[in-house]
This record gives sequence, C-alpha cells and structure tokens, in this order.
Amino acid sequence: MKRLVFSFFVLFLNLQNKSVIACAVCFGDPNSKMTQGMNGAIFVLLGFIGFLLVSFGVFFLNFRSRSKKFQKVTKSPVNTETLQEGYN
Repeated sequence: MKRLVFSFFVLFLNLQNKSVIACAVCFGDPNSKMTQGMNGAIFVLLGFIGFLLVSFGVFFLNFRSRSKKFQKVTKSPVNTETLQEGYN
C-alpha cells in the first residue's frame, strides 16, 4: 500500500507544470532590482530564523547546565541543610 501511495505521489509531481513549482526569483532577470531585493529578503529571513533557532538552543542548554549545577548543590549534605534552613 505504501508503494502504491508513493507511486501516485511521484506521478502527481511529474505531471505538474514546471512553472508552478519554480519560484518567482527563478523566472526573473537576475540583474533586476526586484530579484535582488527578493534575494536579499530571503537571506534576511533565513538569518532571522537561524538566529531564533540558535537562541532557543542556547536558552535550553543554559537551563540544562543550571539544572546540573543545582543538582550538584542539592546532593551534598552540607548544602542540603543550608537550603532547608533558607526555606523555613
């Protein structure tokens, strides 16, 4: 069944008009200002998305390292008593 669905999917992609699949930048003059502007916008958006993904990664890695440090502090007997006194 998976092979049949995959075959229909490949057939559907091959029957589509190639101009529908290509983006507007591919059909434009590469030296026109509109095409250069679209390319610039694409790179800005890619940079923004990359920045956000890296920021989320750093954010969660920071939480992970802080969690490990906190676990080390709470496992030692001296610091556990100190922490409990602080909560009372």
